[in-house]
Formats: sequence, structure tokens, C-alpha cells
Amino acid sequence: IGFLGVHLSHRYLAHPKAFTVAAIIPMIPGVHAYKAMISMVQIHHFGFSDALFEQMISSFINTSFILGAIVFGLALPGLLFYRQKPVV
Repeated sequence: IGFLGVHLSHRYLAHPKAFTVAAIIPMIPGVHAYKAMISMVQIHHFGFSDALFEQMISSFINTSFILGAIVFGLALPGLLFYRQKPVV
């Protein structure tokens, strides 16, 4: 998404965020975040159980890694294309 956004921004003379933000919004892992929050509420309401805790941690970790990969993919083109110094 990041590299494609930079390419399209040069081609259509627009800001890269005009292309990348619209492409990133559907990728946000809402189901994993929802499951994590529901598990947290159920632990608070019903008390601690290993199954709920495992589901909560698993969903939080999945959400974190997916969001981290999305952020890395968005940041990498900016770090490579808009450098002041050469890479080598």
C-alpha cells in the first residue's frame, strides 16, 4: 500500500496520504480488537478463567502484530524515498 501510494501520488500529483489512508481503513483488524475487548469485559464480569484470558491475549497480540505490519508498510516508503542522504 505504501509503495503504491507513493507511485500513484507522483503519477497523479497528489499527496500520498490521499491514496494510502483510503486503502488502510478496511485493513484495520476490528474483529480481533472486538474479541479482545469482549473477553476483557467477560473476565471482569464473570471472573478470571484460563480460556477467556487466553482468548484475550491471543486477540490482543493478533491485533498488535497486524497493526504493526500495517504501520511498517506505511512508514517504509517514506523512509526510503524521502531520505536526505543516500542509502549507501
